Amino acid sequence: MPDRLAVEYRPMTAADIDATGFIRKAALEGLARGQNQALPPWSPRRYPHFEHLLRTDPGGAWIGVAEGTAVGYAMAFTRGDIWFLSQLFVLPEVHSLGVGASVLDLAMDYGRRNGARVFSVVSSTSAGAQALYMRAGMFGIGIGYQVNGPVSALTALPAPGASQRIAADVGGWSDRIGELDRAVFGAERGAEHALYLAGTYGIDEEHASLLIDGDALAGYVYASDDGHIGPLAAADPAAQLKLLRTAGDWFAERNIAEARAFIISSNQAALGTLLRGGWRVRSWTFLLANQPFGQFDRYIPGNGLLL
Repeated sequence: MPDRLAVEYRPMTAADIDATGFIRKAALEGLARGQNQALPPWSPRRYPHFEHLLRTDPGGAWIGVAEGTAVGYAMAFTRGDIWFLSQLFVLPEVHSLGVGASVLDLAMDYGRRNGARVFSVVSSTSAGAQALYMRAGMFGIGIGYQVNGPVSALTALPAPGASQRIAADVGGWSDRIGELDRAVFGAERGAEHALYLAGTYGIDEEHASLLIDGDALAGYVYASDDGHIGPLAAADPAAQLKLLRTAGDWFAERNIAEARAFIISSNQAALGTLLRGGWRVRSWTFLLANQPFGQFDRYIPGNGLLL
């Protein structure tokens, strides 16, 4: 049946966002069933990153349509020379049509046109998805762990010393934040900082903290009302523990007892400390790229989309 369908591809628009949400739901439920996992709970929700990526990188968003129905899509962004595939989902019923490979190639072509040198993705545990990305030249360079645990493990971490201080004037440090992002992520993330500070993710200026060491920016951290930590960037791995302590204090002041984060496996300082403090691994995914990038031993992404 599906092999008789003709699929057309076009740039994604804001009018497609609701349809892509249901494609994502169907794909994730199909993966869960195929791996004999419990189906995750679902409720209707428009994720703000859809609109964000359409604003910042419209050329990286593509959708496949068969008989007038959206059946698969991809969304990618380029920051500096780093291209990252934030999402790629296809309805399980049409996997044999090559929709995933087609929208991936269109999204990668956007990166090529914009001078991308690094091509990367956080892949699910699906063998088919990983094979698709490896055929495109991206191979495993790390594991992404979803971890969660008690805020008390954060408040037990060392606080900034006398020579360091916590500041909340994020806007006044935008240039230094850009420098830090170039050092630890590999590119500036001004568009994402603007998104966080607008309150879109339950984060705003109040939810952001800077670690200042003398006149230097030692790191920053964002914490949200629902207990999420990230993004977090630090000039060295040890400094991020003080930033985690800052997030923990912020949670404790608001009676938030449980927190969570998405951390790449090379971040031994954060993962080891949190797991020893009673945190647990909830799930994992795989960071794939055509070459290493970033310093994830001192960087905690905002989520698996690396936004």
